[in-house]
Amino acid sequence: LEESDIPHCTKLSELIDKRFKSEYNKVIDEIRNSLGRLAITGDIWSRINLEGYLAITISYLHRKPSG
Repeated sequence: LEESDIPHCTKLSELIDKRFKSEYNKVIDEIRNSLGRLAITGDIWSRINLEGYLAITISYLHRKPSG
């Protein structure tokens, strides 16, 4: 493994951002094509230092691709 094999942190950030956008769009398409309603739940909490967190979960049924 050479140092040139490891991407620069800027390039790595670009790759992560690109992959996130791709996966996000796939999930949005699945939700748009879901079989009806969505079930949405959420939870919020904080650490002892008051650092806040939010979790959102969406459950849905989706169609299997034909083929």
